[in-house]
Amino acid sequence: MSMNMWINEVKKKEYFTDQYAQCFDYVYSYIYARTAGNRQMTEDIVQETFSAAWLALDRFNNRSSFRTWLCSIAKNKLRESYRKSICREKYEILDNDSCIESVSSFDLEQFEIDKEKRQCVQKALNQINPLYRYVLILKYMDDMSVKEIAKELEKSVKSVDGILQRAKTAFEKVYSKMKGCDKNDGR
Repeated sequence: MSMNMWINEVKKKEYFTDQYAQCFDYVYSYIYARTAGNRQMTEDIVQETFSAAWLALDRFNNRSSFRTWLCSIAKNKLRESYRKSICREKYEILDNDSCIESVSSFDLEQFEIDKEKRQCVQKALNQINPLYRYVLILKYMDDMSVKEIAKELEKSVKSVDGILQRAKTAFEKVYSKMKGCDKNDGR
C-alpha cells in the first residue's frame, strides 16, 4: 500500500468515525420509532446501516447531508427487514373484504403521542402480524398513501386497503386488551 493510499484510508476512517458519533443517536431514533420500539430489531438494522454506509462511503457524493444519506440506507434496511420478517411468517393475505368492517371510531392518528401512550402503541404493534405492523408504520409514521404502500409491497391498491383495514382492526383488538393504558383518551 502506497503512502497516499494509506493516508486516504486514515482520513476515510476518521471522517466515518466522526460522522458515526454525530449521527448514531439520530439514526437509532429514526429506526427505533419505525420498529415499534423493538430494540433488537433496531440494533440489528442500525448495525446493518452503518456497515453498508462504510462499504459505500466512496459513493457518498455530498449531494445531501451524511445524516440524510444514512437515513436513506436505514430506510432500505428497515424495508428489507420487514420483507424478510413477512416472508418468514409465510403469512398469506386473503383478499376477502367481507370479513373486515371499517372501524370508524378508531383513528390511529388521533392518539395523543406522549411517552406512556407511545409505549402502549409500541407494545400493541409488536403483538400484531409483521405485515400489519409494517403497513401501519408506512401509513401513519411515514405518511405514505395507500397507492405508495401498494407499490412498496408490490400489491394492488385494493389489497393494501384491505390489509390496512385488517391491520387497524388487529391493532385495536390488541390495544383494547392491554392493561395500564387509558384507551378512552383521544377517542
